[in-house]
Amino acid sequence: MRGRALIAAAVMVAGAVAATPATGAEAATVNRTVLSDGFSGAGGDRPDGDVWTLADGRRGIAVLDGDGRLALGSALRTTKTFPQQYGRAEARIQGRRTDGAWRALGVLDAQGGVPAGSLETLGPDRVDGDDFHTYAVDWTPTTLTWSLDGRAVLRFTRAAKGEPLMFVLNMASGGYYSNGMLVDWVTVRTPVQVDAAKWKAYTAYKPGQLVEYKKVIYRVREAHTSLPGWQPDLVPALFAKA
Repeated sequence: MRGRALIAAAVMVAGAVAATPATGAEAATVNRTVLSDGFSGAGGDRPDGDVWTLADGRRGIAVLDGDGRLALGSALRTTKTFPQQYGRAEARIQGRRTDGAWRALGVLDAQGGVPAGSLETLGPDRVDGDDFHTYAVDWTPTTLTWSLDGRAVLRFTRAAKGEPLMFVLNMASGGYYSNGMLVDWVTVRTPVQVDAAKWKAYTAYKPGQLVEYKKVIYRVREAHTSLPGWQPDLVPALFAKA
């Protein structure tokens, strides 16, 4: 109700206040989702063939469990490569591992092989199979950094700078195979440059317009003329984080 009242007030104020159209857009960085899979579907179905393929090309175990998870008994990789120079891949995984976060959410080169480079251990990454854990890979042209539940555990220095990458879900651990694993979701995001206007009061905003406030990018939900106190982080009826 509060959001509706604010929108109604914006319409009335627009006729009484000399509104300045939003101008002076500047380049800003936002994260764009280029892969997102929550593995919804009927139990026994295969994962989306446009997104995933068996890494070794042979028959394997990779099926949806019907509860929004992927039951995996073999390595599964993305069908496409990611040529972006910077990005972050994340996966929520349940499975016992003696070591090797870089295997649970692994990285392959454009030919499907293991990239050349050197690996540095930053911290322990042993997990049991009782709970889900969040694995992440942050990549740059020169490095890949793995984290486990927000804790950096491995850093890989790439021999071939900036080459395209593929991602692989892999149950192998320390030279051995576990009894399988469940994958809750996978996302891949990459930063992109967009034009965003700086937010200010007494300014007319249009639906879909990007606005920057305190280094956060918002998308305008409704046409309105802003007033003091209507900052994007305070009025979710008018602004949504982009």
